Amino acid sequence: MKAWFNGLEVNERRMLIVGGGLLLIMLLYIGIWEPLTNKVETLRVSTTEQTALLTWMRSAAQEVKQLRGRGSQQVKPASGQSLLTLVDRTAKSGRLGAALKRVQPDGSEKVGVWLEAANFDDLVRWLAVLETRHSVRVVSSVFQALETSGRVDARLVFAAGA
Repeated sequence: MKAWFNGLEVNERRMLIVGGGLLLIMLLYIGIWEPLTNKVETLRVSTTEQTALLTWMRSAAQEVKQLRGRGSQQVKPASGQSLLTLVDRTAKSGRLGAALKRVQPDGSEKVGVWLEAANFDDLVRWLAVLETRHSVRVVSSVFQALETSGRVDARLVFAAGA
């Protein structure tokens, strides 16, 4: 290869060297410089979008905090009684007194209830009364069917408000 290159005339050698240099510069530009500048521009646009999203999220977080603050003031059900008292009283009056094993506060705004071998139909009626008459909703529930037909064990968490 070296012998071939040395066998070329001076003008041909210069043209090959200049052409090779230009080709090298073009490959560096296309292979390195242009992708880097495109990536930098993409990151600038992305950063601008992410900053706008962050600003929106911060304002939304403030709004959520305000709304949660308003919701925490409404701890009592529609009847005006404490949630704990209401749940306990209505369960006992709704033919679930024997199945009621535990009623306890779950934080400042919720009440946990444990029922064992409760009649499922009575349980559903009780839940409907709590929701429709007292604006008490079920936040979480776990039911386990028993071998006795129509009987369940239940773990419920209630909160006041619709």
